Amino acid sequence: MVQHDPQYTTQQRIAFLSKISVFSALSPDALQAMAMLLTERQTRAQEPVIKKGEIGNEMFILVEGDVRIHDGNHVLARLKAGDFFGEFALIDSTQRSASVTTEKPCFLLLWNKTDFFHFSKTYPEMLLGILQTQVKRMRDMNELEDKLSKSYVNISKMKQELEVQHQAVQEQKQQLIEQHKELIELNEFKRKTTSILIHGLKNPMTSALTMADMIENLSIRNTEVIEYSQILKQSLLRMDEVLNQLIVTNEKKEL
Repeated sequence: MVQHDPQYTTQQRIAFLSKISVFSALSPDALQAMAMLLTERQTRAQEPVIKKGEIGNEMFILVEGDVRIHDGNHVLARLKAGDFFGEFALIDSTQRSASVTTEKPCFLLLWNKTDFFHFSKTYPEMLLGILQTQVKRMRDMNELEDKLSKSYVNISKMKQELEVQHQAVQEQKQQLIEQHKELIELNEFKRKTTSILIHGLKNPMTSALTMADMIENLSIRNTEVIEYSQILKQSLLRMDEVLNQLIVTNEKKEL
């Protein structure tokens, strides 16, 4: 915090204060008396002006710059030139309810509790202006709370819908897992059944080929029998080749 000699004359202060709604209804004498009571303060950017929890005894009128009202990292409001803050401290001595930090270098006018108390005795209309400001801020806060409440309801509804969708997805996932398991079991059953069938055909196929060779060798003088046995043998060989291919395919599935 940097202190300087007064930079605003009384007339400049009066001109500035008269443009602020809460002070605009004051008489010229009241504005002049108020202007003479205010002190000045200049700040750097990102400098704390008020810290939550501390006891305050002055309000601040923002002449130049911007400030943020916040609770930790949660920003409650942003104020600019012509706004004022900390006025609760003029009425009671409770702890500050929020912190105020500058966004950029600021020029402030300060009004302490003692001067405000004496001023209000002479110019009670000042209290009405402060009260009206507080009522407006309370209404704004109520509107904000109402919006937040509705947002919370909507968010809760969306959360419930997402939870239902998530549950449905989990159930579908479980069904797919079970179906995949059943498919694996079915494929294994098919593989084993095919293997049994192939080997069941392979043995009599080998016997049939052997019998075909024997018939062909025993029917040297019977050309018709030889021809039939050769046809039978060729058919059996083709069937044997198919069975061999099925065996290879079945073994690959097993791997």
